[in-house]
Amino acid sequence: MRIRSVYFKVAEMEAEVAFWQAFLEREPLKRGSHWSEFMVGETRLGMLLNDFGEELQGCVAVPVFELAQEQLSSAVSRAKEAGATVVLDGLANPQMNSIVLASPGGNEFELCNCAAHG
Repeated sequence: MRIRSVYFKVAEMEAEVAFWQAFLEREPLKRGSHWSEFMVGETRLGMLLNDFGEELQGCVAVPVFELAQEQLSSAVSRAKEAGATVVLDGLANPQMNSIVLASPGGNEFELCNCAAHG
C-alpha cells in the first residue's frame, strides 16, 4: 500500500497553485480551474476547487515534507517568502525539529528533518 495523493479543498485555485509552485519550485503536473496537482516524489499533492458549497473550516489535511537538515532552513524561508505563516514552530526543540506552516489559503503543512528522529 502507498499514498497515491493528498489534496486540499481550496476556495481560490490560482492563489493556492501559485503558493505551492513557489514553495515547491516546480510547475504543476496538472493545472485546471477545478483540479491542479504537483508531483512530490511519488505522491501527488492536489488542490480541488470548493465549488460545491461546502463550508471550509480550518485545515483537514497536513502533508509532512521530510527534508535533509541542510535543506530545512531554506525551505522554511521559501515558504514564508511565498506567503506562508507559522502555525507551530518546533525547530528549536531537538525532540521535534519540525515546523507547521499554513499557505495563504489556510492549508497547513509540516516541514521536518524527521529522519533524525527515527
